[in-house]
Amino acid sequence: MVNQDEVRTLSTVERTCDVIEALQKLEGATVSEVADYLDMSMGGVYNHLATLRKRNYVVKQRDEYRLSLQFFNQGMYARNQRLLYTTGKEETRRLAQKTGEYAHLMAEEFGRGIYIYKSKGENAISEEYEQRKLEYPDYLHLSSTGKAVLAWLPRERVEVIIDCHGLPQANENTITTKEDLFSELETIRERGYALNDQEEIQGTRAIGAPIKTDDRVYGAVSISGPVSRLNESKIDKYAEKVLQVANVISVNISTRATTIDF
Repeated sequence: MVNQDEVRTLSTVERTCDVIEALQKLEGATVSEVADYLDMSMGGVYNHLATLRKRNYVVKQRDEYRLSLQFFNQGMYARNQRLLYTTGKEETRRLAQKTGEYAHLMAEEFGRGIYIYKSKGENAISEEYEQRKLEYPDYLHLSSTGKAVLAWLPRERVEVIIDCHGLPQANENTITTKEDLFSELETIRERGYALNDQEEIQGTRAIGAPIKTDDRVYGAVSISGPVSRLNESKIDKYAEKVLQVANVISVNISTRATTIDF
């Protein structure tokens, strides 16, 4: 069997992916803007955009190109194929209802966190920010869901993730060293859940728990809210609710999982 890391890649396909990601980050752009962003020739950028447009992956409005809703359809398909989503969506929605906060369902893929579902409780805040989190992968060391996943991955896998993605700092509370991260992961394993204590956004705290079976970590579920509500005296109470939901989803996955399930 060929090692995935040794497979030859096509530079033209990689460049097309670069163009797609540039359009997302620039929130739409002209040929010259993409060329400047990627340090490519305008002719090369135009050829990639023309191909994507022909295949209905981008739309053109005057001189500006944007990603088309074709990506939405394919993203929905990819999400709906995930056992974590089909077994976890309803439980995550109930968690938001019970706590009144935002509840999140996250999958780990390629060493980053992908939020595949969020549900808003009646007291939840920061709706725009939470919706933006659905658009980009998250660094695992920044979030309670991410740290919950890292805590139950093999150490070698965590080392690879750190080497690949680093430990970028969001604010002064962010963990930025391997030593501190591995110490935190040990604490998480001991108590069963992870905390994001204003490590990404000041004034916001989150509680996350892993969704796992005996041989695999599928992702994590969490709630987030202001520190005034998720204060230290209430963390254990909220953590119990998150752990209960994570356990229910894990059991549901165990009863349905097969060797080909994602």
